[in-house]
Amino acid sequence: MGAYALRFRRNHVAVPFIAMCFFASLWALGYIFELASTDLTIKLWGVKAEYIGVIGVPLSWTAFALAYSGRANWLTKRNILLALIFPVMTYIVILTNEVHSWFFTHVGLQTDESTGLILIDNPLGWWFWLHALYIYGILVIGTYFLLREYLERRDIYRSQIVVNIAAILLPWISNGIVLAGLLPTRIDITSVMFCISILILGWGFFRYHLLDIVPVAHRAVFESISDAVIVLDQNLRIVELNPAAQKLFSLKPNKEIGRSFQEVFSPWFYINESALQTHGFHREVILEEDGLPLRWLHLFVSALRSASSQHDGYIVTLRDVTSLKENEAALAVARDEAMQANSFKSQLLANVSHELRTPLGIILGYTDLIARKSYGDLTEKQINILGRIRDSTQYLDGLVSELLDQAQLDSGKLNLSERPFEPREALGATCNQLSVLAEAKNLTFNTVIADSMPVSIVGDSQRLKQILVNLISNAIKFTETGGIMVEIAAPSKTEWIMKVADTGPGISPESLNIVFEPFKQLADAHKTIRKGYGLGLSISKQLVRLMNGSITVESTVGKGTTFTVILPLKTTTEKAHDQ
Repeated sequence: MGAYALRFRRNHVAVPFIAMCFFASLWALGYIFELASTDLTIKLWGVKAEYIGVIGVPLSWTAFALAYSGRANWLTKRNILLALIFPVMTYIVILTNEVHSWFFTHVGLQTDESTGLILIDNPLGWWFWLHALYIYGILVIGTYFLLREYLERRDIYRSQIVVNIAAILLPWISNGIVLAGLLPTRIDITSVMFCISILILGWGFFRYHLLDIVPVAHRAVFESISDAVIVLDQNLRIVELNPAAQKLFSLKPNKEIGRSFQEVFSPWFYINESALQTHGFHREVILEEDGLPLRWLHLFVSALRSASSQHDGYIVTLRDVTSLKENEAALAVARDEAMQANSFKSQLLANVSHELRTPLGIILGYTDLIARKSYGDLTEKQINILGRIRDSTQYLDGLVSELLDQAQLDSGKLNLSERPFEPREALGATCNQLSVLAEAKNLTFNTVIADSMPVSIVGDSQRLKQILVNLISNAIKFTETGGIMVEIAAPSKTEWIMKVADTGPGISPESLNIVFEPFKQLADAHKTIRKGYGLGLSISKQLVRLMNGSITVESTVGKGTTFTVILPLKTTTEKAHDQ
């Protein structure tokens, strides 16, 4: 059995059991020499050898009982050394008994009348009874903790504990019978009983897997888990409560074990029997107690199953999700506040944009009148100043238009006006107008409208022009040398594209993720070209999305950037057919 248990030597319960097997074997072997020999000297050496086992077996069994009952932390080096002080002293007394006769009053030989064997005659001295008191004392301690385990643990563990207690009581009861002289022979049957005891423990290993499934492992999971766990039997009576459940509901196991689940937990919540007997049942439970804040618990029922029966009982798990609920509530409030703030922002932008439009229009109107000399002749300096006023006003008018578009897009109030138009005329004219800006910076500007483009397509021409203006304006603004290439084509019968490529500084991979975000500008752009609020590309992307299209960007730092808009192709023929 000791050799068998070696495979489990990493288990702290197996170590004292292996030691117990070793000491029991030594005890039996020493007694064999004592019985078989007729020489007093050999018999004395047999006695001295077997007493190593006599002393070691109760010590190792008590260590086994402590480890098995979850008190392995008691088996420290300090405690083990303290426990060994008296046994070591006892063995020294045995080895030196010829000098003082404390353990055996004298030693001789005698013949057993019932068996005819020549036995050693060694009446017991006063130290032997001290030794017996010590040994039985530590056996009582180990048995006490096993009995506590029996009273506190579930049925499967109770069966294991019964095996352990029976295994240790058998040899010590027989030893008591021998010491009391109740046997017709003087042969000590204690070592034989220990052999039977080891066989009982061995049967327990195979029957209950004592070194595989022990209450220690059960406790490590069951008692350390933070969730409240209640174990029920088939009749929905409480079998066990883990410490988390005891603390959460202020329960005492001794009072609650054996009572029905509904009876114990009725002050807090009610779960009907059919739900408690349903594997996978779950629901949310709210705990309301006077003077305490509300707590939310997630209740989950699992069936306990075994190979011998359909189910052995049920496990009810209660997880405290109060913090999760509070976070969800806080997120909901934050979401509502954000939505309200966003709505307010959109409304503010729309109102401000509309209010700004009127004075900006008046400024542009009077600027044109003054420039036409409607109010008298102008000097060259005055004409130059009027040009600056007009440019600044038009720039501001563009910003207001972008803010208004963004507000309408955020609120979902921007509607497209899809009508037939000629892309060569509308988009070509836009490109021609913007080419002047490129020429002013000495940049080449090429526009290609492929033959694949239909003469007439259906769409919102004004918004398409707005997208094209944003893309080309950005390309011209950021390009200092080289040029801009605009391509408009229909690569298939279902879609058409607008592509704007430049030879500018390019966009870093980090900045590519934010180019389409509103109110975001490239961090590495020079201050002189970072005009506006960074709405152009954001508005363009949202407009393209409204048109059921897509916009992508490809860029290489130092070589340039290409924006590609892909839109569904709708022709006037399709429009007529749809109508």
